[in-house]
Amino acid sequence: MIIIQSPATRDEFKAYYDLRYRVLREPWGQPRGTEKDDYEPLSQHFMAVREDTREIVGVVKLFEKEPGVGWFSHLAVAPAYQKKGIGKMLVAHVEEEARKRGFRVLGCYARLNTTNYFEKLGYRIAGLPTHYFGTTQVVWMQKDLEQPEERA
Repeated sequence: MIIIQSPATRDEFKAYYDLRYRVLREPWGQPRGTEKDDYEPLSQHFMAVREDTREIVGVVKLFEKEPGVGWFSHLAVAPAYQKKGIGKMLVAHVEEEARKRGFRVLGCYARLNTTNYFEKLGYRIAGLPTHYFGTTQVVWMQKDLEQPEERA
């Protein structure tokens, strides 16, 4: 069973950042350290953990972009656990936390090859593509948290 929790110990944070690096930066030849940004201390961090082995299989962070607007980033799922609903679990958890914090809107910068994924979760493109890490392009996608959830 997968549970969502926040990293609490030094070892948990180390594993959390290691997964972010391995999934989001290493495949593009980025150096260690690029998996972190200036918003780390201001963010809530969440991880998907296998309850039986305590293995961290997914990560995401949330912070306030501007009043009433949440921003989640660094959504990553270990390759062996992709396409098993863990990313959706993490996004749903972030949405729940964003609502608790009173955010009206929640968004993320999505790589262009992931926009369909986020559209299926109710997000819409709300900005123009911009370059991120050289040739990688991202686009701002957001969801109105005050609207009732659509069920597929």
